[in-house]
Amino acid sequence: MSLQRWIGGVFRSLFRKAEQDEDLDEELRSCLDMLVEEKVRAGMSPAEAERRARIELGGEEQVKEDVRERRLGAGLDALLQDVRYALRSLRKNVGITTVSALILAVGIGANTALFSTVHSVLVRSLPFPHPDRLVIGLKTMNGEMSGPVSRVDYFDYRERSRSFERLAALTTFVEQHTVTGDGDPELVEASYVTWNLFPTLGVVPVRGRSFLPEEEARGGASSVIISYGYWQRRFGGADDAVGATLTLDGTPFTVVGVMPRGFRFMFDADVWQLIDRNGPFDTQRDSHSHWVVGRLAPGVSIDQAQADVDGISRALAEEYPESNTGKALLLADLHGYLVRNVRTSLLLLMGTTVLVLLIACANVAGLLLARGERRRSEMAMRVALGAPRHRLLRQLLTESVLLAVGAAILGIMVAFLFQDLLLRLLPTGELGARPPGANTAVLAFTLLLSVATGLLVGIVPAFRSTTVEPGRRLKAESRTTPDVRSGRFRSGLVVLQVALSVTLLVGSGLLIRSLARLSTVQLGFDPENLLTGQVQIQVPDYPTPVQRDQFYASLLEEVEALPGVQRAALANKLPLLSRWQDWSVWPVGKPPALPNQGLSAMARWVTPGYFRTLGIPVLAGRDFAGTDVLGSPCVVVVSRSVAGELFPGSSPIGRQVRIGDWRNFEIVGVVEDARLNMLRRQPDAAMYMSAAQMAPARMQIAIRTTGNPDLLVRPIQQLLRQKDPNVLFARPRPMAGVIGEELAGFRAIMLSLILFACIAVCLAAIGIYGVLAYYVSQRKGELGVRLAMGASEADLVRMILKRGLVLVGLGLALGLAAAYPGTLVVGQLLFETRLLDPVSYVAASVALGLVAVLACYLPARRAARSDVADVLRAE
Repeated sequence: MSLQRWIGGVFRSLFRKAEQDEDLDEELRSCLDMLVEEKVRAGMSPAEAERRARIELGGEEQVKEDVRERRLGAGLDALLQDVRYALRSLRKNVGITTVSALILAVGIGANTALFSTVHSVLVRSLPFPHPDRLVIGLKTMNGEMSGPVSRVDYFDYRERSRSFERLAALTTFVEQHTVTGDGDPELVEASYVTWNLFPTLGVVPVRGRSFLPEEEARGGASSVIISYGYWQRRFGGADDAVGATLTLDGTPFTVVGVMPRGFRFMFDADVWQLIDRNGPFDTQRDSHSHWVVGRLAPGVSIDQAQADVDGISRALAEEYPESNTGKALLLADLHGYLVRNVRTSLLLLMGTTVLVLLIACANVAGLLLARGERRRSEMAMRVALGAPRHRLLRQLLTESVLLAVGAAILGIMVAFLFQDLLLRLLPTGELGARPPGANTAVLAFTLLLSVATGLLVGIVPAFRSTTVEPGRRLKAESRTTPDVRSGRFRSGLVVLQVALSVTLLVGSGLLIRSLARLSTVQLGFDPENLLTGQVQIQVPDYPTPVQRDQFYASLLEEVEALPGVQRAALANKLPLLSRWQDWSVWPVGKPPALPNQGLSAMARWVTPGYFRTLGIPVLAGRDFAGTDVLGSPCVVVVSRSVAGELFPGSSPIGRQVRIGDWRNFEIVGVVEDARLNMLRRQPDAAMYMSAAQMAPARMQIAIRTTGNPDLLVRPIQQLLRQKDPNVLFARPRPMAGVIGEELAGFRAIMLSLILFACIAVCLAAIGIYGVLAYYVSQRKGELGVRLAMGASEADLVRMILKRGLVLVGLGLALGLAAAYPGTLVVGQLLFETRLLDPVSYVAASVALGLVAVLACYLPARRAARSDVADVLRAE
């Protein structure tokens, strides 16, 4: 088709409405002229005849409406006729129809599932009233994002700001408590909040009430709110749960409310407790462990609120220069902050599924193009009988759209499978978001996607099939030369599929390399055969530090006496299980020149033998001893990076350091750095203090075993039950399982991308096979003549393989060139892996190359084994 004819078709479509109105006017004038002529012959004057004719017609607008109704009815009849014919045609070619529908169903289903999840997580608002007015407050130091906010600073912001309807706070962690009383001890997770958090979010308890301001003022020691799930689990959903007593770690609390079903904010919590404003926890302004959540006052923008809190930050810096110099509060959209961890992953998977859909469309377009070549005689006959080209185009596009709509119905079932997988794999829990479902937006997206897919896969085959010259086509003999332009287009589709597939394979390879590096990263401790768990004691049963120390010491002795235990130790926070808690440290007599610019290190308190139990190498000095108890000189073991930062070029053993402007400690040992918080971060600077000198109430236990750690869970539980029935051994897990959970989110993204890449490679292989199989079927006569003239089977195999591998080579070249810009988004997820990683590129090329060779070889081998006599006889 010439460019001029294409442009003409576009303009005819653009002005079709105007042409239809003009046709209506012409038809109206024709009817009016007939009536006028008839009345003039009856003896009326022309003017009177026209007047009466217009009256009989009922006015021009009525006539136009009648004509439009007739045309609409005719159009609907024609559309129904096209649909019926399309259904017969698709049923007649059930093989191509089934294969095409399955291919498109995978692409449409994957895109629908991802769109539903993206819409629910990134687009749909938080499930709270007026979510656009909700903001989160984050601490900044000297303009750099730093994270949680000081509890003391929060109360100053709350009392001084004028831009918020409410300003609330909650701790950045959940606390584990043991519930005692009725039945066996039970572990629950509690989140600490200010009294106004739930009113700030706009959430009302389904039973009872929320916290009251006066409860926070007096410490809130007697009130808790429970989750809907815990209400059902502990109280069976009884109404008298409100007002019931819940004993947490030996302290009685009164249940004052029950939160709605499914409510979740930041954490999974069974119980919410009030932050004690006057309590001993986090009383220092340089201790930061709270999120600040605010609801903007009506008419106040986030920029206005930011200016308000900036003024408060400057005032606090002047009042408390030792802790607040350079410190500020940054306000950010709450929804945007909560989706920060999944935005990149979701958009990456969404882009991947779009590529898979494009590959599927290219594959189906190739099938329809090959089918269209066989229907050119049919199209020529219909043209010869007077069918206009736009009528044939509409018919063929109706078939492709119906095919895509049918694929979409299958795709919805595929979408539910993908969506369930996504909800299990992606870390979307922070949002408290409603689970994705088949809402109006998702159904509209699926419908539009299926129609667009049908048009995309059908438009080129439709135009190619209807570009015929009836006379020439009907006179053609059975042995015809294949359409060169059509063959080039099908070959181009194969090149496109290969290019997109290799891009996905490169991205998958990069993630696999990153996972391999993460799995073998140096942790700084030995996770093998290491059992971990939480030891929950009832503080009222062990009220003094000495009693708690004696209990923990005897517990370690009894655990180490169990068969299969090599050694055991306790810590307030084990690596990867409990994170953060960083304190500032500096050499005694050498405080930092400026506030908040000293060294911060992770603070941990541990029992003697902790480093040996975890396999953390002691580089200098000694481990803690039984003499490092309350009343003895305070000692600390620091990690290598802390020692190098505080005392570069000299031994730190015996030197004095100040920790958190709290007390002086003597350094008695240096150990290797370890990854305490996250696998993807560098090893953490840390300082370890004697647990006996810190007098903790709760501890985590690490047990080095000779065999499977899981086999020791039951004996330890029985030991604790005999020792103290109210002590709970909670959440026992092997450290290897903890590391596996750390890798779970990254592994989910990697497996999803690999899955889609494999689907893409399979579709590309099908496309290569289909093009070569069609090429062979169109050249049976030529191949038979070649065999008859003495060509060997190997010659034919090489000829066909060459054609296929040329297409694959072009696709590989384009795909490798596009891989770097196409995988830039993956760079945010990589760990110690470059985007231009040669291993990933070579592996992707080899993998796709092997699949492509197989896809090329099968039709080539089948063609080479054709019987010469049968081929020539058919010709």
